[in-house]
Amino acid sequence: MNKIKILFFALLFTGLTYSQSSYLQLSLYDDEAFSVIFDNTELSEGNFAEFENISAGEHSLKVIKSGVNVPPVADVVFEGKIKIPAGFDCYAVIDEYNQFVIYKKVKSGACRCVCECESRRKCGSKTGYKENELQVTDDCRYKVISKESFSDLKSSINNRNFESTNISVTKTAIDNNYFASEQIKELLGYFTFESNKLEIAKYSYKKVCDKKNFFKVYEAFDFDSSVEELKNYISGK
Repeated sequence: MNKIKILFFALLFTGLTYSQSSYLQLSLYDDEAFSVIFDNTELSEGNFAEFENISAGEHSLKVIKSGVNVPPVADVVFEGKIKIPAGFDCYAVIDEYNQFVIYKKVKSGACRCVCECESRRKCGSKTGYKENELQVTDDCRYKVISKESFSDLKSSINNRNFESTNISVTKTAIDNNYFASEQIKELLGYFTFESNKLEIAKYSYKKVCDKKNFFKVYEAFDFDSSVEELKNYISGK
């Protein structure tokens, strides 16, 4: 009887594990445009592709590069089987050796990141979309928190009345994401007290992907003394 129970719970646990869906975001290492066939789903040209609610396990993938540097005959840069883990947001690239590489994976439900570039076009979209609100250097490529997740974070902060709670929420977001200096500056605008701004600015520095632009954060402070304290803190890092 005990063996039967153990087997039952083991099978149940295995079933639950593999029933967790995953997410895949795919790009080329040089950010060139491509079309893609994922299992039986074919997407038209773009410079990144997304796949939601993927089942764990093996999938077929075909990636065809396009653009002015590609010969008239379609350039298949990858064709084969890939494995997707259960319950993860996966960020992958076809590297310079035509290999499929998952360079980052986080548990599903965490804030998703997306490369914030001057212009990005999603595979399958005819017109694509612009990302003009935030200009981020290559230092933040594949790292910075997505526009949608950042907007959700700001809404969450704005809907709370106590700055102590907002500090906790903001720190949790910082722990799980990378930010551009301009984004940190914007977040500080949601805080009233100078001491709270300073606390968040110091805490965020470790997760700012364009540290050479961190001077932009100084503009969020009302007092020169706060700026000097922040500069001294950074110089000690």
